[in-house]
Amino acid sequence: MKKLLSVLLVLVWLSPAQAADSPKPVKIAMLELSPQGFDQDTADTLTGVFLSELVRGGGVSVISKADLAKLISVEKMKMLLGCPEDDPNCVIEHGHALGDAILIWGSVGRVGDRAVVSVAAVDMNKSASVGRASRTVDAEDGQDLIDAATEVADEIRASLGLSAEATWSPILGVSLRYGGFVSGYLGESEGGEPGTYLHGLELEFLAFIFEWLPAYLKVGLTFGDGDTDVIFVPATIGIKYRFLREWMTPYIGLGLGLEFLDFDDGTGNAFSLHVIGGIEINPWKRVGFCIDGGFNFSQYFNTSTKNLSQVGGKLHVGVIYRY
Repeated sequence: MKKLLSVLLVLVWLSPAQAADSPKPVKIAMLELSPQGFDQDTADTLTGVFLSELVRGGGVSVISKADLAKLISVEKMKMLLGCPEDDPNCVIEHGHALGDAILIWGSVGRVGDRAVVSVAAVDMNKSASVGRASRTVDAEDGQDLIDAATEVADEIRASLGLSAEATWSPILGVSLRYGGFVSGYLGESEGGEPGTYLHGLELEFLAFIFEWLPAYLKVGLTFGDGDTDVIFVPATIGIKYRFLREWMTPYIGLGLGLEFLDFDDGTGNAFSLHVIGGIEINPWKRVGFCIDGGFNFSQYFNTSTKNLSQVGGKLHVGVIYRY
């Protein structure tokens, strides 16, 4: 009973300490996006999309419209709504009643067939600009406008020091690929023929040392059909260098592997050296597609054939998930 009481006392003592250590939410006052070349309904909808994305990751306390109206007069509100995003002094001049809140305001404007969603944030307590973000998209594409509002909100979250996709970088990844392999053999070989075509699957696991420098472990199953009745089970470890780009990221890499070979009339093992290169197509931060190619040299041992060395090239396509 005494032990139970002691545990309860410790928990009670820790609870307020843990609550005190929890970060204080950022207080946000959000003005509606000002329509410039769009109707008010479109601006209101994009304001809602922006605000939903802004609060989705937590760490934000939003001042309601009713509370905002109590703090700022109608005349001051009109002045604030007329402030351009590149002039934080305008906001500071008319918004002192907001105290320590971060005031966010912006516009959705039309220039020909393009739309610009632009948002800025000002720390009223420090009288300083926190950050701004904008996206230019097709003015006639509703989904593009929605995506622009969410991306701008995510960038503003990052400028506030909050977790956001704009600051997200991968830690681990996995990739599944399918493709072909063309090989030739050096020396005497009873189990393979020059110019052999094989196909198979690869499963690759990535560990990002840096976003541009992942280490990888790759396992696969490569096999032939018909007269080329052979199965390879390669396992490779290596490293890649990624030339980071927003949509297309080229990469090169080097790996060392151990392969297990099963001919129709024998088995064996091999050490292998892999030189790879490819392109990642990244329509989303976490999900992408890849075209992966390379060359390898393999030296076999414990085989029923002597002096079995293999050179080959491969080309695979696949999908990547990063987390």
